[in-house]
Amino acid sequence: MKIAYLINDMYGIGGTVRTVANQAAALSARHEVEIVSVFRHRAEPVLPVPAQVRLRPLVDVRQHSGTTGIGGRPLYEGSERAGLPPLLFPPEDARGSTHSRLTDDRIEEYLATTDADVVVGTRPGLNIAIARAAPSRVVKVGQEHLTYDQHSLPLRRVMELEYPHLDAFVTVTEADARTYADRMPLPGVEVLSIPNAVPAPPFTTNGHDSRTIVAAGRLAPSKRHDLLVQAFSMVCDDFPSWTLRIYGRGGLRDTLVRLVGSLGLQDRVWLMGPHPRVEEAWAQGAFAAVTSSEEPFGMTIVEAMRSGLPVVSTDCPHGPAAIIRDGEDGILVPNRSVQGIAHGLEELMADDGLRHRMSRAALADSARFDPANVVREHERLFARLTGERLSAASLVPAARPEPPAPCRVRARASDGAAVLSFAHPPEQLVLVRDRERVTLAPDEDGKVVVDPEAERLSTCTWDVLRVDGGGEAPILDVEIRQEGYPLSADHVENLSLVLPARSSRGRLVLHVRRSRRHAEVEHVEVADGLITVQGRVLGHTRADARARLAVRNRTAPRIVREFSAPVAASGRFTGVIDPEAVVRGRHGESEKWELRLVSSDGSECTVGRHLSGVAGYRRIIEYPAHHVTARRGYGSRVRPYYTVNDRLGLRTAPAAPTLGVDEVRVHAVGRHRDRLRFDVRLDTAPPEGMECAVEVVRGSGAGQRFPLHEVTTSSGGRLVGTLPLLNRSEYGATSILKAVWQLRLLMGPEGALGRVGARSVPQRTIRRWSRGPFVRSVTVGPQGGGDLQVTVADVHMVEAVNRHLR
Repeated sequence: MKIAYLINDMYGIGGTVRTVANQAAALSARHEVEIVSVFRHRAEPVLPVPAQVRLRPLVDVRQHSGTTGIGGRPLYEGSERAGLPPLLFPPEDARGSTHSRLTDDRIEEYLATTDADVVVGTRPGLNIAIARAAPSRVVKVGQEHLTYDQHSLPLRRVMELEYPHLDAFVTVTEADARTYADRMPLPGVEVLSIPNAVPAPPFTTNGHDSRTIVAAGRLAPSKRHDLLVQAFSMVCDDFPSWTLRIYGRGGLRDTLVRLVGSLGLQDRVWLMGPHPRVEEAWAQGAFAAVTSSEEPFGMTIVEAMRSGLPVVSTDCPHGPAAIIRDGEDGILVPNRSVQGIAHGLEELMADDGLRHRMSRAALADSARFDPANVVREHERLFARLTGERLSAASLVPAARPEPPAPCRVRARASDGAAVLSFAHPPEQLVLVRDRERVTLAPDEDGKVVVDPEAERLSTCTWDVLRVDGGGEAPILDVEIRQEGYPLSADHVENLSLVLPARSSRGRLVLHVRRSRRHAEVEHVEVADGLITVQGRVLGHTRADARARLAVRNRTAPRIVREFSAPVAASGRFTGVIDPEAVVRGRHGESEKWELRLVSSDGSECTVGRHLSGVAGYRRIIEYPAHHVTARRGYGSRVRPYYTVNDRLGLRTAPAAPTLGVDEVRVHAVGRHRDRLRFDVRLDTAPPEGMECAVEVVRGSGAGQRFPLHEVTTSSGGRLVGTLPLLNRSEYGATSILKAVWQLRLLMGPEGALGRVGARSVPQRTIRRWSRGPFVRSVTVGPQGGGDLQVTVADVHMVEAVNRHLR
């Protein structure tokens, strides 16, 4: 058979993408399989597609001139059709706004010309498109990767109208299949459930007690990562060595960052971003956590179990209870219950033996989701629908792990080296950074050992190139395995590590971390006007009461601030930094400061975070900033941060003052009364050397800034300026007017204006002036956060009087 999968975007990351890749790979052993991706947003897919599976994109969204059509639709490939709303693909689908008449054309053309025996849709909009446009000679199968209840009522109405034209409809759980049978009867359509297939990963967790909880999935409302963070905060004090890593991207990232910050868990809860090979992340964990409020199947649950991790999961509809055997290979906790999640986390964090027993059970029980056991169900369905007989010879081969990548990298925590193994070894391997090159040769087994000490590699990120026939090429298809991480600072004598990773372009890079003397950061706290840094000096065996933290200006190294940081005999140290002392005499400067731990004998230790096996903390951890005020001029914000090499430093930036607004007056000026003159009276005079402006936050002209000038007064301060808000063409074309703006006061040094947090605007100020039969008024009032709302409106006096009399 020839089987085609129609998917929205095969070039991204997500549960549907992984499911389609798994099904296609399994079926391609005996059938011709094609994946048709409506959109293509990058050169190569993030998740690898087997070589024997053809990947065909329909619309290349990389080709975009910047112009748009109806509803802001980009004119992809320069086609005017891309700017028109779709007719074939239903706009009721959540992806309706991204589709267009161009995608309709390409989908319809493909369906009309395909020689596939079976076409499988992978979301409601595509299922509907197949039902509407696929010819009768093609078997039409719709797949459900969410649940009935997760679709909007308007979309379900279209599904109910069009799905009867399908030949079969497949859900991932029996419960959802029953829901469709009860609420959306589909006469003549075979409705059944087939679970998602998950192949065995190339490697599984080795039972190492990493003290790491791993979660993965879109940062979306239904995944309820907020409940997971809150639950972890309830138990983490009793388990100080444990951390929580959350992998994924999504619109709730900023919300989660704020939640983590409000709980003071920046050093314990890490938002890792997306991972192209999530099995590498699972293998770094002690167990997994899934806290969704609704889960159509639970792909992440099966993936974690196949990697050897027990799972703590909410017992939400529909998938988890069909996957996890509660108390045997995982723990089911009440849905949407922070207390229940916390109890489940605590149970596994506290019992090493229970985790290990559940880990073994998870590996054994999850084998039922292997493609060898699942894809046979799809084959039987396709055979029934096409009338083709399946012979015994077409049985799916025995379960086996995914084939290894052409390059496999093993990071050895035991000695800090990285070992690269190749299916086809290169002639040489070259490490490159700027103009520096280090050449390495494979051994007789085709392996290359990268030892940071032997090669004296600099602390930086090295690009990795393979040399074949005189040509050099980056390494793209790579499998990364880390054993023994995170390391304990108590058992590491010196810092010498190679941490493999992928660049933003998917290429293999090696992060080298070396230091003869190093202080590993474990906790940073910004509170009570101070910055506290705690950690462990590697290989330290004696106390040093006179050790200190040196904060050195990176652009002017002679400028150094020192703070006491005594070191105990165990190597533990605590340094307390006074941000006010750091910026004293340097307010208004944007600067970076490096940290060193200086012993009483004058020797220095680097200060950073490296032993977890993670690189790139500047994208993962965001500490709050401390605001230092100044008597005159502007203040400073002082924030701890991690450098590109994961060293801890401080970043300072100018901060605008907080002033009180006593009154705002507005007058109309100009021949046509089309400009507004602002007069802002402050409770104190602005600091010297300030620039002042007002910014339009909402309303016509949003984003524009207009200068305000200081006027000297006997008391307080006064800022005046003219805003041409009413001279736009849309206001001149109307007989009456009603317009609203949100304005923000800005103040600061040149080129670094910051928001003025106005403490109060005590009363509304209304100014009126005549405009023929109308009275035009402007009202200024306070908005949240110190912004101002300005409303200009015309009132016809005769009509107003008549309305009043009636």
